[in-house]
Amino acid sequence: MQVKENTPKAIILIIIGMSVVACQDTLIKLLSSETNIFLILLFRALLGIIFLSIFLKIKKEPIIFKTKFPALTLIRVFLFYTAFILYFFSLTKLSLATAVTLFFVSPFFITILSMIFLNETIGFRRWFALVIGFIGVILVMDPKINNFNIYATFPVICAFFYAVSMIIQKKTSLEDSLYSQVFHIYIFAILISLIIGLVIGNGSYNDPSNEHLQFIFRAWYLSNINIIFSLFLIAISGFVAFLCIFQAYRIGSPPSVAPFEYILIALSLILSWIIWQETLNFKGYVGLGFIVFGGIYTFFRETQKHVQITIDKPLRR
Repeated sequence: MQVKENTPKAIILIIIGMSVVACQDTLIKLLSSETNIFLILLFRALLGIIFLSIFLKIKKEPIIFKTKFPALTLIRVFLFYTAFILYFFSLTKLSLATAVTLFFVSPFFITILSMIFLNETIGFRRWFALVIGFIGVILVMDPKINNFNIYATFPVICAFFYAVSMIIQKKTSLEDSLYSQVFHIYIFAILISLIIGLVIGNGSYNDPSNEHLQFIFRAWYLSNINIIFSLFLIAISGFVAFLCIFQAYRIGSPPSVAPFEYILIALSLILSWIIWQETLNFKGYVGLGFIVFGGIYTFFRETQKHVQITIDKPLRR
C-alpha cells in the first residue's frame, strides 16, 4: 500500500519523538542512582515486545520473529545492545547534553561505513563535512592529557556500534521487515539481561565503595514503587518514540525530517540546565555547532547524491 506523504505531520511527529527520547534519557540518568542498568534494559525490552505485539495485532499485521540472516542479525543485535549499555552508562558520568551531543556523530560513521561496505562514493565536500563533525566531537570531549575522561568516549563508541548495526540492517532489510528487526533487538535484550541478572542480580558483585560501577552491579529489586513506575515510563517512552520516529520517516521526506532530530540536543541542553545545572563549556558549544553543521550538510549532500543509508534511518530509537 502506497503511503501518502505528509512532511508537515512528519516533522511534528519527529519533534514529539525526540521530546520523548529526551524524557527517557533524563529518567534513566535520574534512576541510575537507584537501580541497575540491565534491569532497565530488561524492562524496556519486555514491555517493548508486548506493546509492539499489541500494536501489530491492532494493525492486523503478522508478528514475525524469524530472520533470513541469523548470523548478521546476531551481530546487529549484539552491537545495538552493547551500544546502548555504553550510552546509558555514560549518562551517569557525563552531563545529559554532552552524552547526547557526542552520540550525534553517528551519521558520520554511517557515511564512512557506507563507503566501505556499500560501495558508496564520498566526494570532497562530504569528506569536509565529516572532518568538521569529528573536530566538533573533539571540542565537545575536550580531551586533556593529564585528566582524560574515558567516559566521554562511550557515546562515541555507541554511535559507531549503532552505525554498524544500521549498515547491517540496510543489508538485511530486503528480507526482514522493520518490525521483525525490532523484535530481534527486544528478544536479544531480554535473554542477555536475564542471564546477566541471574549472575549479578543479587548484588553479590556490588562494592558499595566503588561509585563508578554501582549502575552495573547494584542488586536488582522492585520493592520501590517509584522505581517500578519509572521503569514503566522508560519503556513507554522508548516505544512511543519508536512509533513517532518511524512513522515520521514513513510519511515524510527524509531530508526534511532528519535535521529535526537535532532538536534532541537542544532539549537535552535545557533539561541538563534545569535539573542538574549542567551545560557545555565554550568549546563544547563550538563543537556542537560543528557537529550539527556537519550532520545536516551530510543529510543534504546525500539527498543530492540520492544516497539513502543515512537519510532514510532515524538516529535515535
